[in-house]
Amino acid sequence: MRGLEMTRIEVFVDAAFAFAVTMLVISFDAIPTSFPEIVLAIKGIPAFIAAVVQLVWIWYTHNKWSRRYGLDTALTVVLSAALLMVVLIYVYPMRIMAQGMFSWFTNGYLSSSFSIDTADELAAMFIFLGIGFVSMCMVFVLMYRYAGSLKQELLLNEFESYETKTLGYLWLGAAGIGAICVVLALLLPRPLVPYSGFAFALLGVWFPLMRSRRKWTKSTAIL
Repeated sequence: MRGLEMTRIEVFVDAAFAFAVTMLVISFDAIPTSFPEIVLAIKGIPAFIAAVVQLVWIWYTHNKWSRRYGLDTALTVVLSAALLMVVLIYVYPMRIMAQGMFSWFTNGYLSSSFSIDTADELAAMFIFLGIGFVSMCMVFVLMYRYAGSLKQELLLNEFESYETKTLGYLWLGAAGIGAICVVLALLLPRPLVPYSGFAFALLGVWFPLMRSRRKWTKSTAIL
Protein backbone atom coordinates (compact mmCIF):
# COMPACT_ATOMS: atom_id res chain seq x y z
CA MET A 1 0.00 0.00 0.00
CA ARG A 2 1.70 3.15 -1.23
CA GLY A 3 1.04 6.82 -0.62
CA LEU A 4 -1.43 6.36 2.24
CA GLU A 5 0.33 8.81 4.54
CA MET A 6 2.27 11.99 3.87
CA THR A 7 6.02 11.74 4.34
CA ARG A 8 8.09 14.42 6.02
CA ILE A 9 9.52 15.51 2.67
CA GLU A 10 6.00 15.94 1.26
CA VAL A 11 5.06 18.20 4.16
CA PHE A 12 8.23 20.20 3.63
CA VAL A 13 7.59 20.52 -0.12
CA ASP A 14 4.00 21.65 0.47
CA ALA A 15 5.19 24.33 2.91
CA ALA A 16 7.86 25.51 0.45
CA PHE A 17 5.33 25.86 -2.36
CA ALA A 18 3.01 27.82 -0.06
CA PHE A 19 5.95 30.11 0.70
CA ALA A 20 6.65 30.49 -3.03
CA VAL A 21 3.06 31.62 -3.65
CA THR A 22 3.44 34.14 -0.83
CA MET A 23 6.61 35.46 -2.48
CA LEU A 24 4.59 36.09 -5.65
CA VAL A 25 2.21 38.28 -3.67
CA ILE A 26 4.77 40.36 -1.79
CA SER A 27 7.73 40.32 -4.16
CA PHE A 28 7.20 43.69 -5.84
CA ASP A 29 4.19 45.46 -4.43
CA ALA A 30 3.56 47.55 -1.34
CA ILE A 31 0.08 48.04 0.12
CA PRO A 32 -1.80 50.48 -2.18
CA THR A 33 -2.37 53.90 -0.63
CA SER A 34 -4.45 55.53 -3.37
CA PHE A 35 -6.98 54.65 -6.05
CA PRO A 36 -4.42 54.78 -8.91
CA GLU A 37 -2.25 52.34 -6.95
CA ILE A 38 -5.26 50.04 -6.49
CA VAL A 39 -5.87 50.14 -10.25
CA LEU A 40 -2.21 49.36 -10.88
CA ALA A 41 -2.40 46.42 -8.46
CA ILE A 42 -5.54 45.11 -10.17
CA LYS A 43 -3.74 45.19 -13.52
CA GLY A 44 -1.18 42.82 -12.05
CA ILE A 45 -3.79 40.16 -11.26
CA PRO A 46 -3.53 38.27 -14.62
CA ALA A 47 0.25 37.90 -14.24
CA PHE A 48 -0.15 36.77 -10.64
CA ILE A 49 -2.74 34.15 -11.66
CA ALA A 50 -0.52 32.88 -14.49
CA ALA A 51 2.45 32.50 -12.15
CA VAL A 52 0.38 30.76 -9.45
CA VAL A 53 -1.09 28.35 -12.02
CA GLN A 54 2.44 27.35 -13.01
CA LEU A 55 3.41 26.80 -9.37
CA VAL A 56 0.29 24.73 -8.68
CA TRP A 57 1.01 22.64 -11.78
CA ILE A 58 4.52 21.87 -10.52
CA TRP A 59 3.29 21.16 -6.99
CA TYR A 60 0.50 18.91 -8.26
CA THR A 61 2.94 16.92 -10.39
CA HIS A 62 5.18 16.32 -7.38
CA ASN A 63 2.15 15.49 -5.24
CA LYS A 64 0.91 12.89 -7.74
CA TRP A 65 4.36 11.33 -7.88
CA SER A 66 4.49 11.14 -4.07
CA ARG A 67 0.98 9.69 -3.76
CA ARG A 68 1.61 7.15 -6.52
CA TYR A 69 4.89 5.73 -5.20
CA GLY A 70 5.02 6.71 -1.52
CA LEU A 71 8.82 6.83 -1.55
CA ASP A 72 10.71 8.17 1.46
CA THR A 73 14.36 7.52 0.65
CA ALA A 74 17.54 9.59 0.60
CA LEU A 75 17.32 10.00 -3.19
CA THR A 76 13.69 11.11 -2.85
CA VAL A 77 14.83 13.87 -0.52
CA VAL A 78 17.61 14.91 -2.91
CA LEU A 79 15.30 15.06 -5.94
CA SER A 80 12.57 16.91 -4.03
CA ALA A 81 15.14 19.40 -2.72
CA ALA A 82 16.45 19.92 -6.25
CA LEU A 83 12.91 20.66 -7.45
CA LEU A 84 12.40 23.17 -4.64
CA MET A 85 15.67 24.93 -5.42
CA VAL A 86 14.66 25.34 -9.05
CA VAL A 87 11.20 26.63 -8.10
CA LEU A 88 12.45 29.11 -5.50
CA ILE A 89 15.15 30.41 -7.83
CA TYR A 90 12.69 30.92 -10.67
CA VAL A 91 9.64 32.16 -8.76
CA TYR A 92 10.56 35.81 -9.45
CA PRO A 93 11.38 35.33 -13.16
CA MET A 94 8.08 33.46 -13.58
CA ARG A 95 6.12 36.51 -12.46
CA ILE A 96 8.39 38.93 -14.31
CA MET A 97 7.89 37.09 -17.59
CA ALA A 98 4.15 36.74 -16.97
CA GLN A 99 3.91 40.50 -16.44
CA GLY A 100 5.94 41.14 -19.57
CA MET A 101 3.74 38.79 -21.58
CA PHE A 102 0.51 40.49 -20.58
CA SER A 103 2.05 43.94 -21.07
CA TRP A 104 3.11 42.93 -24.60
CA PHE A 105 -0.28 41.42 -25.43
CA THR A 106 -2.15 44.54 -24.22
CA ASN A 107 0.30 47.08 -25.65
CA GLY A 108 1.26 48.26 -22.19
CA TYR A 109 -2.21 48.52 -20.64
CA LEU A 110 -1.36 45.76 -18.17
CA SER A 111 1.91 47.31 -17.16
CA SER A 112 4.96 45.49 -15.86
CA SER A 113 6.86 46.58 -12.75
CA PHE A 114 10.08 45.15 -14.20
CA SER A 115 11.91 47.06 -16.91
CA ILE A 116 13.53 45.27 -19.85
CA ASP A 117 15.10 47.87 -22.11
CA THR A 118 16.75 45.91 -24.91
CA ALA A 119 16.16 42.78 -26.97
CA ASP A 120 19.39 41.33 -25.60
CA GLU A 121 18.04 41.65 -22.05
CA LEU A 122 14.80 39.97 -23.09
CA ALA A 123 16.75 37.17 -24.78
CA ALA A 124 18.75 36.67 -21.58
CA MET A 125 15.50 36.39 -19.60
CA PHE A 126 14.13 33.77 -21.99
CA ILE A 127 17.39 31.83 -21.78
CA PHE A 128 17.33 31.99 -17.99
CA LEU A 129 13.68 30.93 -17.83
CA GLY A 130 14.19 28.18 -20.41
CA ILE A 131 17.12 26.70 -18.50
CA GLY A 132 15.01 26.71 -15.35
CA PHE A 133 12.17 24.92 -17.11
CA VAL A 134 14.54 22.31 -18.53
CA SER A 135 16.00 21.77 -15.06
CA MET A 136 12.56 21.29 -13.53
CA CYS A 137 11.53 18.82 -16.24
CA MET A 138 14.71 16.81 -15.83
CA VAL A 139 14.09 16.51 -12.09
CA PHE A 140 10.71 14.96 -12.89
CA VAL A 141 12.34 12.66 -15.46
CA LEU A 142 14.77 11.46 -12.80
CA MET A 143 11.93 11.00 -10.32
CA TYR A 144 9.96 8.76 -12.66
CA ARG A 145 13.02 6.81 -13.75
CA TYR A 146 13.95 6.26 -10.13
CA ALA A 147 10.45 5.00 -9.35
CA GLY A 148 10.57 2.77 -12.42
CA SER A 149 13.85 1.26 -11.28
CA LEU A 150 12.11 0.13 -8.08
CA LYS A 151 9.43 -1.82 -9.93
CA GLN A 152 10.01 -4.97 -7.90
CA GLU A 153 10.28 -3.24 -4.54
CA LEU A 154 7.14 -1.14 -5.14
CA LEU A 155 5.23 -4.08 -6.66
CA LEU A 156 4.21 -1.99 -9.67
CA ASN A 157 1.68 -3.74 -11.87
CA GLU A 158 1.85 -3.67 -15.68
CA PHE A 159 -0.21 -0.49 -15.99
CA GLU A 160 1.75 1.35 -13.30
CA SER A 161 5.06 0.38 -14.87
CA TYR A 162 3.88 1.50 -18.31
CA GLU A 163 2.48 4.74 -16.89
CA THR A 164 5.75 5.45 -15.10
CA LYS A 165 7.69 5.13 -18.37
CA THR A 166 5.12 7.28 -20.17
CA LEU A 167 5.37 10.09 -17.64
CA GLY A 168 9.15 9.98 -17.87
CA TYR A 169 8.90 10.38 -21.66
CA LEU A 170 6.38 13.21 -21.23
CA TRP A 171 8.70 15.27 -19.07
CA LEU A 172 11.73 14.48 -21.22
CA GLY A 173 9.88 15.89 -24.22
CA ALA A 174 8.83 18.91 -22.15
CA ALA A 175 12.51 19.51 -21.35
CA GLY A 176 13.17 19.50 -25.09
CA ILE A 177 10.55 22.21 -25.54
CA GLY A 178 12.28 24.34 -22.91
CA ALA A 179 15.54 23.83 -24.81
CA ILE A 180 13.81 25.04 -28.00
CA CYS A 181 12.93 28.29 -26.19
CA VAL A 182 16.59 28.75 -25.24
CA VAL A 183 17.78 28.06 -28.79
CA LEU A 184 15.25 30.50 -30.27
CA ALA A 185 16.29 33.21 -27.83
CA LEU A 186 19.90 32.68 -28.88
CA LEU A 187 19.39 32.48 -32.64
CA LEU A 188 16.37 34.60 -33.55
CA PRO A 189 16.98 38.11 -34.92
CA ARG A 190 16.66 40.57 -32.07
CA PRO A 191 13.28 42.02 -33.22
CA LEU A 192 11.81 38.49 -33.12
CA VAL A 193 13.10 37.58 -29.67
CA PRO A 194 9.67 38.10 -27.99
CA TYR A 195 8.39 35.12 -30.00
CA SER A 196 10.83 32.76 -28.26
CA GLY A 197 8.31 32.23 -25.50
CA PHE A 198 5.78 30.83 -27.94
CA ALA A 199 7.84 27.63 -27.92
CA PHE A 200 6.08 26.74 -24.67
CA ALA A 201 2.80 26.55 -26.59
CA LEU A 202 4.15 23.25 -27.91
CA LEU A 203 3.40 21.79 -24.47
CA GLY A 204 -0.27 21.95 -25.39
CA VAL A 205 0.50 19.71 -28.36
CA TRP A 206 3.15 17.44 -26.84
CA PHE A 207 1.28 16.26 -23.75
CA PRO A 208 -1.97 15.14 -25.47
CA LEU A 209 -0.03 13.75 -28.46
CA MET A 210 2.24 11.68 -26.25
CA ARG A 211 -0.72 10.53 -24.18
CA SER A 212 -2.57 9.37 -27.27
CA ARG A 213 0.50 7.55 -28.60
CA ARG A 214 1.16 5.88 -25.23
CA LYS A 215 -2.43 4.91 -24.49
CA TRP A 216 -2.17 1.79 -22.34
CA THR A 217 -3.41 -1.56 -23.46
CA LYS A 218 -2.22 -5.00 -22.39
CA SER A 219 -0.78 -5.56 -25.84
CA THR A 220 1.53 -2.52 -25.46
CA ALA A 221 2.37 -2.92 -21.77
CA ILE A 222 5.79 -4.39 -22.55
CA LEU A 223 6.89 -1.37 -24.63
